[in-house]
Amino acid sequence: MNGVKIMAVVLACLILSGCAVPASVGTGEKNAPAPQTAVPDNAETTPELPDPPVVSEPEPAETEPQEDRWLTLMVVGDIMVHDEQLQAAWDEQRKSYDFAPSFAKVIPIFQEADILIGNLETTLAGKERRYTGYPEFNSPETLAETLKQAGFTAVTTANNHSLDRREAGVLHTLDVLDQAGLPHTGTFRSAEQRNEPLILEKNGIRIGVLAYTYGTNGIPLPEGKPYLVNLYDQALLKGDAARARELGADVVAVALHFGAEYQRMPNSIQRQWVDQCFAAGVDIVLGSHPHVVQPYEWRTVTGADGVQRKVFAIYSLGNFISAQRGDYKDAGVILRLVLHKGTDGRTAVEEAKVVPTYVHFYRTGGKRNYVIYPLPYAQEAVGQNKQETHLTPQVLQKMDSIYKEIQRHVESLQPKEKAS
Repeated sequence: MNGVKIMAVVLACLILSGCAVPASVGTGEKNAPAPQTAVPDNAETTPELPDPPVVSEPEPAETEPQEDRWLTLMVVGDIMVHDEQLQAAWDEQRKSYDFAPSFAKVIPIFQEADILIGNLETTLAGKERRYTGYPEFNSPETLAETLKQAGFTAVTTANNHSLDRREAGVLHTLDVLDQAGLPHTGTFRSAEQRNEPLILEKNGIRIGVLAYTYGTNGIPLPEGKPYLVNLYDQALLKGDAARARELGADVVAVALHFGAEYQRMPNSIQRQWVDQCFAAGVDIVLGSHPHVVQPYEWRTVTGADGVQRKVFAIYSLGNFISAQRGDYKDAGVILRLVLHKGTDGRTAVEEAKVVPTYVHFYRTGGKRNYVIYPLPYAQEAVGQNKQETHLTPQVLQKMDSIYKEIQRHVESLQPKEKAS
């Protein structure tokens, strides 16, 4: 066998055996490509991949700074229905009770509120339990519908008349409020409901609302059902305020039914309870029960986190609607609070103003009328509405006098500014 044939046989054997061809071995062909190296199956290899496409890295998304947020909270005092008001609200033609005329004049002011709260100091226990005024109140269910239509966001129900129709009255009142679409707090169907504070939200600001009363006119709570009416207790308040914060409340407001009736200045117990509220982390205290307006005050307190905050308390908002007359029992205020939530997420009460109100009583054709007027009631408005002949010069003069006195009185606890 000649040399060429021997070389060809050797090369073939090497290729079939999987061995590499020695680099020095030629094929006898000029410029032939070098043979590939065989790779065992179990060898680790990194196959060559094409270069990945070039993708530009996206710009980091800009986090929009939180905007300043504002909320207007309005609050009124006691909403009551005496026997005389039942007579005034009765519509003989429709055979029903209509309370809408009593609220007609304040609705334009209510429309400026983001949230509106009032103290419902009567039960809505149903016709079968008899409609009555003082001393044990039970009002027609249409009152709830009227409050909703007038602009109320929610009502508080913890007061000394909560149990006027006992447990059944409490439960029926809550049913009626639910049917009218009015959130509520202060009385409850169960311990579970009592332990969940009312949270009202608007404009990105959340307000936790709590309500307590000093008592229920000596009517005891049913055994084993302390949740029916929130009786004031410092430890209970502290836990409820903390729970409201857990639920995301930016501020906590507490409606306290306390104080001495018909006294125009707060007593020591009221001041003590307000101190306890602020110590528990409450921002706003809304007082009721005295049936006359008591002053408000601003304070600066230091929280558990060491941060100072501005807080606000009004000791009594007075009567918003009732049949009580004279000695400022026919006057009240619409409290207007402006809340501000800054870009740092902190929320505070920035501004407080009051609109004094007066419940004007008059008769038309022998029928009683009780109408809430915001003060001052402009005399030119009287001239535009010739039907309001009941607003005599004497009545307007009384309204003006009440307006000036209430404005002075509510600020009487504020430090006087020093003259420069």
